[in-house]
Formats: sequence, C-alpha cells, structure tokens
Amino acid sequence: MSDPDLTFETTELRQRVLSRWENEGGATTEMAVESSAEVPELTNAELVHLRMRVIALENLMIAVLAEGSDQQRQLALDMGGYIAPRAGATQHPLTVQASHHMTDLVHRADHFRAATFATTPYKSTPVFDEVTLPAGLRKEHRTKEGVWGVIQVLEGRLLYRVIEPRSETILDPEHPGLIHPDQPHSVEPLGPMRMRVDFYARPPDVPPT
Repeated sequence: MSDPDLTFETTELRQRVLSRWENEGGATTEMAVESSAEVPELTNAELVHLRMRVIALENLMIAVLAEGSDQQRQLALDMGGYIAPRAGATQHPLTVQASHHMTDLVHRADHFRAATFATTPYKSTPVFDEVTLPAGLRKEHRTKEGVWGVIQVLEGRLLYRVIEPRSETILDPEHPGLIHPDQPHSVEPLGPMRMRVDFYARPPDVPPT
C-alpha cells in the first residue's frame, strides 16, 4: 500500500521540476539533489561515448530530414520555435541554445536535400476575393524563415508590392508572384479578383517575379 505522504511529496516535486523547466529550460542542481536516488558522476570514458552517441544521433537526424518531406522539415522548424522562450518566461540559455540548434540541424540537412524545385505546397490559404482579402495581407507582412510563398491569382489582377528590395508587379492568372522567405511585402486588389497563397518549404518551380 502506498504512503500518502510520499505520494504527495513526489507529486509536489514533479510539479516544481516541470514549472522550472517551463520557465528556465530545465531542473536545477537543487532539484536533482532532492531526488531519492543519487546519480553518480560520469567517467571520462563514459562522457566520450556519450558525445559519440550524440554526434551519431545528430547526423542520423540530418539524414532523416534531408530525405524527409517538406511538411516534416517545416514541423522541425516550428518545434524549434516552440521551445524558444515564450512571452513572460525567463530566457534560460539552455532553452535558447536548444532552439537555435534545432534550426541549425534543419539548415544543415538542406545541404543534402535533392537540388530540385518543390512542386507541391505543404499548405495553402483559402481563396480570397477583393472583399474577403484579410487586412493583414493588404499591409506589410512576411513569411517565416525557410518558407517560400506563391501568390496565385485565379481571376482578375492583383498589385504585388515588395518592400525590400522595392518593386511593384501586377499579377494575373498567367503571372503568379513569388515570395521569398522573410521578405516584406503586401498586396492590393485591382478590381474584382480571386486569389490564394501557396506555401513551400523549398524554392517552388515558379519564375522570379
């Protein structure tokens, strides 16, 4: 039969550790000392073997990402952003470094991906017209790092403004607009029109705008 006091203490300790991880990126040494089992220090030989295993796992993950789908690549980038410090949380160096390291692994995998254009978007917006086009798309905005966009005009015409480097292009069903990652831009309907935006994790097979 379990000891209710022990169960309460274990639950309380778990809550404190999880709270610490949420705010600072990991449990502290004081938390570890409070655990019931003593953890012996690793020997030099064990540390060397551990480092070898980490390097092997990193390169295995790079190989998996290099042959993975665009959706998997984007999910890895999103997860790296998710573990970054959130609003109101303490920016712990371990959390920041882990986030940057995940993003770095994805970019290292990009060097081994087939040098072909993406043909299928991993997601698309709904179709908008000159009335339903969101205000956020009419003013300056940008895609995430590592995300390309293609503005597909289904009917009518659309003014596509790139803020940096500055340019203006009129898009129509015969001329889609290419959006580069993290490139500030906006769009403006030129009369009745219908359009959507397709998103890619690799450069799409679309001529430069």
